[in-house]
Amino acid sequence: MSKSIKKAIVLMMFAALSVVSFGCAKAGAPLPATELGMAEARGIVAGITGTDEVTAQDFKDMKTDELESFFTQYGYSIDGEAFLNGLDGWLGQRNEIGEIIEIGEPVMTSDEKEVTAVMDLKGSRRDGKCVIILDGKDKITSITISAKYTFAENMEKAGLNTLLGMGTTFAILIFLSLVISLFKLIPNPEDRAKREEAPVDNAVSQIAEREELSNDDELVAVITAAVAAYEASNGGQAVTSDGFVVRSIRRHY
Repeated sequence: MSKSIKKAIVLMMFAALSVVSFGCAKAGAPLPATELGMAEARGIVAGITGTDEVTAQDFKDMKTDELESFFTQYGYSIDGEAFLNGLDGWLGQRNEIGEIIEIGEPVMTSDEKEVTAVMDLKGSRRDGKCVIILDGKDKITSITISAKYTFAENMEKAGLNTLLGMGTTFAILIFLSLVISLFKLIPNPEDRAKREEAPVDNAVSQIAEREELSNDDELVAVITAAVAAYEASNGGQAVTSDGFVVRSIRRHY
């Protein structure tokens, strides 16, 4: 066993003994938890918060069942996965909390299935909180460590998150608007076909409106306009009355 792990165990055992001796004076307090559970909770917190990176790596190299057997030797009943999660939580919050100066007494609450121990942590940089959950047999099943932030800090974080969310939303909306505005640059075959048919349709409607023309010259002029419109819609050159010859005009009634 490495010296770093032995040091962590000594801290846990010292913390556990101190809680047991202190808890005897509070035996009559209406706490729905055993003194053993309180001792385990405070001892594990003292051990985790006193763990450095080298010791933490030694613990991580062990399997969960090995961790459970290891702590059983020292009177601790703890889930191996829960211990590793609590250790990772402390390593993630250590820079925020700093050196642990004092660990508060566990505040115990319980329901039908589990007991919850909440302890305040006084750090050199900021305060923190540790929440430990035990089952009905005083086995630790969960460890959570978090830093405490002031109201101003929480509001600042909330404001930054709001601005980030709103900024992202507006950026996406602006991007979608730009994409939609580019749709008009894409040619539409249906609109092109309608534009090509429009001159011919207009010319044909003019002929239909002039069923009773005064003379054939006027009818020829309308037909000439229709042909010119048709040729222009198909990319042809401009057509005049000299460009074609009308052989005959027949009326159908």
